[in-house]
Amino acid sequence: MTRPAAACMPTLGRQPGASDSTVDDLTAEQRLAAGSSARDVFIEAGPGTGKTTVSAHRFGVHRFHPGTRTDERAVVAVSFTRSATWNLRRRVLRIWGPAALAWPHRIVTLDTIMCDLLHDLLDQRLIVWPNGYTTLDVHDSWTSFSSTFWARAAYELRISRGGRIEFVTYFTRDRSARVPPDVIRKRVEAGVCTHQDVRSVLEQALANSHCAERIAQRIGTTMRTLIVDEVFDANDLDIVIIELAIRAGLAVTLVGDPWQALYVFRGARPEVVAELVSRTGTRTMPLTRSFRWRDDSQRQLADDLRAGSPVTLPAAAHDGAELGADVILSLRWKPLWQAGDHVLPLAFHAFKGGSEEAAATLLLNHVTRNIFSEDATYVRDALTALAINDPGTPRMLEPQLQEVVEALRTPGKAALNAAYGKLSDVMATVSPRTLRAAHPAHTGRLAEIATRIRYSGRPVPGLTTHQAKGREWEVVGVRLSASERDALAAGLDVRVESHRQLYVACTRARRATMTAS
Repeated sequence: MTRPAAACMPTLGRQPGASDSTVDDLTAEQRLAAGSSARDVFIEAGPGTGKTTVSAHRFGVHRFHPGTRTDERAVVAVSFTRSATWNLRRRVLRIWGPAALAWPHRIVTLDTIMCDLLHDLLDQRLIVWPNGYTTLDVHDSWTSFSSTFWARAAYELRISRGGRIEFVTYFTRDRSARVPPDVIRKRVEAGVCTHQDVRSVLEQALANSHCAERIAQRIGTTMRTLIVDEVFDANDLDIVIIELAIRAGLAVTLVGDPWQALYVFRGARPEVVAELVSRTGTRTMPLTRSFRWRDDSQRQLADDLRAGSPVTLPAAAHDGAELGADVILSLRWKPLWQAGDHVLPLAFHAFKGGSEEAAATLLLNHVTRNIFSEDATYVRDALTALAINDPGTPRMLEPQLQEVVEALRTPGKAALNAAYGKLSDVMATVSPRTLRAAHPAHTGRLAEIATRIRYSGRPVPGLTTHQAKGREWEVVGVRLSASERDALAAGLDVRVESHRQLYVACTRARRATMTAS
């Protein structure tokens, strides 16, 4: 039998240096979820239901519970992006104060936990990195070391029978933009790798009973609580690690919404979360009251979408600007660039890693910061691709980038090529990468920026649903294809990825959601 939630909350928000936030600020649902004495809990949290607040309170409940004062193991919260972990860390500090995150307690990405586990296996010599490295320099991408080239050559790291990690080169059927394997091999042999390499090796290691036993032991002896934010973004390896934590006796809290699972393209397996919850006897605690809706019609829209009822969004008067929309959303980037000059998307497409694309992204970032005070979506990836280590470089380059913008105000191919040449010269001052000569494949991105800066009014920002997840605005315009309109009219199904994307797009607005032409 579980104790009342309030009994589990020692003194919410009363730690030294904390804010005045208390349990009284929570709804009954939130209070029960944050303070449940059930060891393993799944908090199913819809849009605007206070997921981050509840996660932050639950973190503090476990961190400061009187019964764990002699337990030196860590309370750990993880998510899948740096921005999500930053938001949760900020909320925990505001509610509970700095003592909440005194070592070893922490809020990190799940990739950080994966790196810790791999380092432990290397330290125990259960697996052996090339040249015997036991501490690795882990990067997000190989593009910080080299430009990408269209090629069929690829690589993988394989654990041999003796536990040694081998670098294996192979060829794919189709060409794609890749860093050459020869460049990567040298780095791997020097103890450098990517987060994807860490995951690949760890997944192979789990197939070995000795490694799997050590991983479970490491989890159980270093952590007592694990809180997993956005659990529906988890892939197969993530699910295995989470289940190992449950089996090792940790108090595990899973937080997420099946309707907002968007990262199948990264390997996410939202359908297996329900199986995990059922298999481990994890208690489900829903958060149903949303604080986002400020208009009954928006609340009804969200309810209808979730129920699979037919929905038809009202049409905007003409475009996002006349609608008064704060943002235009789409499932993909391309329809946003096709929407008209009044929409300025925050990216060209999913970032592919080329130097020319990266330079154009820094220029786009300069424009979006000046108009919206918001970074372009892939500015961090662009800096990595250009081998620029200083995150302050875009600010430093503002005068030079503004000269490129001014050059784009003049129509015509000659002016476009001249602007591209200026951009190439600017990049040469901060990056070892060399931009290729002007070509429509490279100057086309600048041409798209040019039409927006010549627009007579203030453009509306454009984002994909993946970038809009977790955010909210007063009024949202959604650019829909014919098939997407049909899907809404027939009723959405949570099992269909594109339907979940539509659900996220249609539940970002506080007051109104409309179609944008």
